[in-house]
Amino acid sequence: MFKRNVLAVSMTLAALCSAQAAMADVNGGGATLPQPLYQTANVLTAGFAQYIGVGSGKGKLAFLNNDYSQFVAGVTNKNVHWAGSDSKLSATELSTYASAKQPTWGKLIQVPSVATSVAIPFNKAGANAVNLSVDQLCGVFSGRLATWDLIPGSGRTGPITVVYRKENSGTTELFTRFLNAKCKPALEGGTFAITQAFGSSFSGGLPATALNPLQQANPAGGTYTDTSAGVMSTLNAGDGRVTYMSPDYAAATLAGLDDATKVATIAGVSPNPANVSTAIGTVPVPTNVADQNAWVPTFAAAANPSDPSVVAYPTTGYPILGFTNLIFSQCYADATQTSQVRAFFTRHYGSNALTNNDAAIRNNRFVPLPATWKTAVRDNFLTATSNLSIGKADVCNAIGRPL
Repeated sequence: MFKRNVLAVSMTLAALCSAQAAMADVNGGGATLPQPLYQTANVLTAGFAQYIGVGSGKGKLAFLNNDYSQFVAGVTNKNVHWAGSDSKLSATELSTYASAKQPTWGKLIQVPSVATSVAIPFNKAGANAVNLSVDQLCGVFSGRLATWDLIPGSGRTGPITVVYRKENSGTTELFTRFLNAKCKPALEGGTFAITQAFGSSFSGGLPATALNPLQQANPAGGTYTDTSAGVMSTLNAGDGRVTYMSPDYAAATLAGLDDATKVATIAGVSPNPANVSTAIGTVPVPTNVADQNAWVPTFAAAANPSDPSVVAYPTTGYPILGFTNLIFSQCYADATQTSQVRAFFTRHYGSNALTNNDAAIRNNRFVPLPATWKTAVRDNFLTATSNLSIGKADVCNAIGRPL
């Protein structure tokens, strides 16, 4: 009897452990920009494992190839079910996935998660606010303005050192997209390419004093990692440094984004959420909802008539902005995972402020999508009659991402 009781208890505990494991089987990671948001309690709904921040480039590779080793080196016995990326999927990535993976795994879904600014934090003591015109911003990151005294009204002197992400970064892509659209080649002596790798963005080469985190010794041992957190550590480790950064890492508090002695304003506008909300309020929802590219707007100097997803930079609000995105599958081989993913979409894009993620989004210095965008996501990816609906039986029909 004792042995039977022990066996029964053991089987019960094993069943409980298995049930708990099954509830944490939706694996994802990628961009470090939204990492603090996705690691905030209750933002990811039941069944989601902890989000792993490794950068947008690795996040996309992990999802597109079901390669968990992009998240954790050497781990190959886990599947990847979603990713976060500040860099939208390219036409090549979409077409390759459609031909090689979609027949077995189902169509992918790419949608904006939240709107974000790219802030310009700096480490240079002084009582004056630092307000950069767009031309001055271009000059700092091209190396044309190499000392603080060349920024009118800054009240600071000494060399300017640019800290940048060395490895592929979606934040870098958002920032270089702005520089590409707004900087004048004749003035800078070169052009900025839209890229995830800042080191190769400017045709004139990096500023002479530029640093990346992998080159910086960490007093606690080793080197700083090439992540958002690593860039901020490198910024704060030396006088006169400046970088580009997502708002959650750029300031410890919401008010910190309005402290122009630590985070520069651009043309007099701070990167706080209200100013970003003003800027994105005019961005239209996609009309061709079946086009995966159309769901992620990108900004340029002018709208592109041949690609409705390319819109002109807003003329009001904070100017350096973009979206961090979610990449999911429409189909999952496991019905429980399908339900778990639908539950996350229901919460993240919900209209009820008491139950959705809006408060957490704002607390992490991001901006929730406008109501029109949330409605469009729900109508297309959650409504049972939509051909894009997650888990739609007659579309998925025995296909889906591996369990």
